[in-house]
Amino acid sequence: MGLPPLSTAQLDNLTTSNLSPSQLFETLSHYESEACLATAGPGSTDPHMLSSFYSSFFIVHLLTDQVPEARALTQRMPETLRSQDPSLQNCMTLLRALWQTQHAQVYRILRDSPWPETLQPLVRRYESFFQDKTLIAVSSSYEAIRPAVAAMYLGLDEQAAEKGDPSIIQKFTAVGWTWDAEAELLLPKPIPTAATDSQSSNRIHEAMGMLGGRGS
Repeated sequence: MGLPPLSTAQLDNLTTSNLSPSQLFETLSHYESEACLATAGPGSTDPHMLSSFYSSFFIVHLLTDQVPEARALTQRMPETLRSQDPSLQNCMTLLRALWQTQHAQVYRILRDSPWPETLQPLVRRYESFFQDKTLIAVSSSYEAIRPAVAAMYLGLDEQAAEKGDPSIIQKFTAVGWTWDAEAELLLPKPIPTAATDSQSSNRIHEAMGMLGGRGS
């Protein structure tokens, strides 16, 4: 059965759906040629619809861990839309922060930028994905780490972490890290990422759930 035509209503349905990132990516991929024709064809095209499509497709690229491909997508966006649309400007700013591995800036953009209401579910999903991915990477990269640095990577309150705030320390020990109170250091433990390790996956999501939308 074919997909309905590209429209604002269809995009709203997709961004608020429970489809997996890979399913969203496949669906939006089918719409890119339609969006491209809409920008090149005669007559007026709803700029809000095009903004919604390209912003959603961009975030879904990130949700499927395709940062270089997301960068390539920005080159296929209509130049006038990319340079003037607030949502696409947010996407470009987010891309720069990701490309430069500026974790604190990534969280600020995701949490504080004025994303459209219909796009916010995807933005929140990507924030959780980014936290999960970062936690796994940090757990494998460090033998010891200061709480404030760990908090920066996960979008938490760095000042509270530096003071050894028990609520923040507990968020790391919940996924298997150890807290050395004497040295005031967190000792990460690698987190298995095999798909069959459902227990580890559940621990990550439970701990990330405790982080909250603002890292407080």
